[in-house]
Amino acid sequence: MRTNLLEKAAQPPSYSVVLYEGRLPRRANRPLRLKLGEHVRIEADHVHRYCFNGGSALQEDVAAVLSAVRTADRAGPRLHGTGWARSLGIEVPVYERALWQSPRVSDALVEALQYLTGDRWSVEFRSRQGQPTVSAQAHLLSPPGQERAFLPYSGGLDSFALASQIQRERSDVELILVNVQAAHNLTDWKNLGRTRDNELNAVKVAYHFKEPHRTEPTFRSRPLIYDMLACHGAAMAQPAKVLIPENGQGSLGGTLVPLGFEAPHRSCHPGFTSRLSLLVEALTGVFVTIEHPALFKTKGQVLAGLAAHNPETEGWLAGHRSCSYDARHSSRGKRSMHCGVCGNCILRRVATQWAQLKDSTEYEADDLSAATFEASFTEGPPRTVAAKHDVALNSIRSMQRLSDLAGVPRNTRVVTEVASLSRALGEPIDEVREKMEQFLHQHKAEWLQFLEMCGPSSWVADLARN
Repeated sequence: MRTNLLEKAAQPPSYSVVLYEGRLPRRANRPLRLKLGEHVRIEADHVHRYCFNGGSALQEDVAAVLSAVRTADRAGPRLHGTGWARSLGIEVPVYERALWQSPRVSDALVEALQYLTGDRWSVEFRSRQGQPTVSAQAHLLSPPGQERAFLPYSGGLDSFALASQIQRERSDVELILVNVQAAHNLTDWKNLGRTRDNELNAVKVAYHFKEPHRTEPTFRSRPLIYDMLACHGAAMAQPAKVLIPENGQGSLGGTLVPLGFEAPHRSCHPGFTSRLSLLVEALTGVFVTIEHPALFKTKGQVLAGLAAHNPETEGWLAGHRSCSYDARHSSRGKRSMHCGVCGNCILRRVATQWAQLKDSTEYEADDLSAATFEASFTEGPPRTVAAKHDVALNSIRSMQRLSDLAGVPRNTRVVTEVASLSRALGEPIDEVREKMEQFLHQHKAEWLQFLEMCGPSSWVADLARN
């Protein structure tokens, strides 16, 4: 009996999600069944309408598959005390079943998902009834031959900086920003592109999900929705490519210095996007080039470049959020603000310091020179102070560990990562190694300057030393 219990404990948790239309399928052992269009829905037709006149079966199939992936990833909790990986299965109704069931497509989908999330995935497809929705709306794209760039646009500083750079330097390129946001209904077509960013028009994609009571917070599949929709648009609108705006710390840091027993964080990694290119090509017959312009740049370098051409720093810092902490637990009064200590907030503060910007961002933990973590909250520690301390501990140590790699260029993890990037980017390994070393030394310089600003007796410096 003891052996059986041990074997059972060693098995990863298993979850499956069934999306259905009409009547609920009679299947046993299916813990989560959701109705497509009612419980889960990704409205991606704006991407297609922007490119062409009507809808397509493949467009709706892509949206359905992404809906199932997101649901399975969020609804299946990890057992963090025993391991990272889960066994996740999805069953999806699709119009082009033969295409999705073909080994070339299904294998590429599973490979991309497993690389991205660190889980074991299985996929199953059923025939979808009826016909796809077709729109009579005229397209907005320029005449054929216009070079286009699709950019997954989160609204963060990196995506804003890259979009601004392209508009400034490449007037011959049509920039198409794909923005995904939670909404019960898609905004009217006539409101397409109305954003608060000056002259930055985004193609809106709405999603609606019936979330379980306790969702899995890691949500590693999130970038698949942004990037897949951008890639599908690029495949329809050739000649076009996809640009990933993330800086080097965000793209490579999660692989070079993984957190605890977590799988490497590869949300913007070329290893993932190269696999995504294969999936899109298998689905559409079109190879979409995916580029990473800021892959070996730090966020400090990105913001310095943005400020050189857009000196209204207070405005764009206020208009683009970085904090990854739940906004409900990071506020002062009724005013939402940055927590100041999560990985994204620390990186933002390091970057603004290096770029010599006046950081007008409101941080809940605003005094990083304080001797204790609790004292950094000048208006008093919040009720979530213990949880935020754990977040800060991971953030500071991750930045320090990445900085430490600059002194050991032949570190096994760095060598492995350089080889992986060389394959994914199709670049000579010596060139990738040189870029990696320059990036790591740049990160170290920015981090040491930040620690000096915080002061040797600060809680930040104390965590970095330990």
